[in-house]
Amino acid sequence: MIFVLNKKILLIFYLVMTSFLYGNENNFNRIEILVNENIITYYDIIQRMKINAILNRLEINNENQKQLMNAVVEDLVVEKLKNNKIDEYDIKFDKEEFETHEERFYASINYKKEDLEKIFISNNINYSYLINTIEIELRWQKLIYGLYYRITSVTDQEIQDLIIKNPNINKETANELILQKQLDIKSAKLLKDLRDEATIEYK
Repeated sequence: MIFVLNKKILLIFYLVMTSFLYGNENNFNRIEILVNENIITYYDIIQRMKINAILNRLEINNENQKQLMNAVVEDLVVEKLKNNKIDEYDIKFDKEEFETHEERFYASINYKKEDLEKIFISNNINYSYLINTIEIELRWQKLIYGLYYRITSVTDQEIQDLIIKNPNINKETANELILQKQLDIKSAKLLKDLRDEATIEYK
């Protein structure tokens, strides 16, 4: 259930709702999944579940725990696949690129970075997990643009059709939206191919 509370109450409520996730800390380093020899541990899964709950302001309970965990596992597998491809092409970014991407991320989730860092510390969440996720998405976007931007084209008819459906947008915006949609499709296709070729072992 999505709920809207001020950050102080959200923190207290979240501490109560996620206390059951801690369990036996001796299990935290247990390997749960292998993706092309890259490991995903129980600790990785629990950290991501807590992060997602905070970012999406979700209540974790017995009814949705399994569904949320399955979604997190899928996200982590996809990240490993992306990381392999990113490393293959040695995709890098500079400080300015990261800061711009990071600002967009915080704006999209309606959190201030400082507030989020405090919530993470109070809930024993490793903030580097979130930073790593932001970095992977930035590098993946750069990879997709590098691979497909020059071979992707938008026709005048596509632009006109989109403007007819959305009269408030101009030609430049329509072009960008169509181009991004085409790149998203190519990204999804590449991920599907990577998954088909990957060796994924669930422990």
